[in-house]
Amino acid sequence: MEAVATAPAAPCARRTGALPRLCPLCGGGETAVVCRDVQDYEYGAPGTYQWLRCTGCGLIRLDPVPTAAILDQAYPPHYHAYTAPGSAITRRLLAGSRTRAARNLARSLPDGACILDVGCSTGLLLEAVRRVGRFRLFGVEYKPDAAEQARRRGIEVWTGELENADVPAGSMDLVIMQHVLEHVPAPIETLRRVRAILRPGGRLVGELPSFDSWDARLFGRYWGGGHAPRHLFHFTPASLTAALQHCGYTDVRIRPALHTGHWALSIQHLLRRGRTDTAGLASGRSRYYPFMLLLTVPINTVQMALRKTGIIRFEARTPA
Repeated sequence: MEAVATAPAAPCARRTGALPRLCPLCGGGETAVVCRDVQDYEYGAPGTYQWLRCTGCGLIRLDPVPTAAILDQAYPPHYHAYTAPGSAITRRLLAGSRTRAARNLARSLPDGACILDVGCSTGLLLEAVRRVGRFRLFGVEYKPDAAEQARRRGIEVWTGELENADVPAGSMDLVIMQHVLEHVPAPIETLRRVRAILRPGGRLVGELPSFDSWDARLFGRYWGGGHAPRHLFHFTPASLTAALQHCGYTDVRIRPALHTGHWALSIQHLLRRGRTDTAGLASGRSRYYPFMLLLTVPINTVQMALRKTGIIRFEARTPA
């Protein structure tokens, strides 16, 4: 890997602020290039990027910082988080995953507990949570159309960034961050904001891609978990643990997750030989993507046993 000094960040208007010159976790300024020629193979947003690893703490960042115009193209109306999958296989897999996640999220929560889903999209996860308990449900969602769909499901939603949402301090029992932290330009500030929102002893749970995984190492710039330019940061179990502890969380737990989506996308990117056009794709996914989800389950099962999966779950609490 080639050691470089991080260049000043370009402005990013879509998300609050811009990526800092120094590492937001450890304050270091030295980085090493992990991978070059990273592109958007799902939605065709322009630009070529590289992943830089902080030599101090291992946090990965995207370079250069995408502009607001590029990010608007990277989150099109048919972005997969805002649309229903065309494949019945994928829809069933996602519905089952949401049901299992809802049961896990609701455990140990009393009736009437307040739950906030940061990046709630159209509210499908919170709708699943409602089916397993009596809770007060809230969401934060950047996209106005997706936020309105969540409201139609009976969820109180703040539209915009978490930092600007009028969520009272100490008001939430549980905050959910499913694949959110990697999208924000200031993950440490976001974690601190979440801690302020949680009540003493409140719980933060979520998922995000793990850069310390077999699929990330094998596929490189074609890695399905890269999602450039949407993912501004990448974590490993070690750097995520350090970030949570740095922000004052306790009882930090990191676990591997059974999720074959990154394998399926990695194979899709590789078979398309790095094409960035969207011909033949629906919401960034090919017609054979659902079958890749099923075929790669055995690989992901082995990854689970060795704790090297492409997605990790995290849980932490605020001091009681």
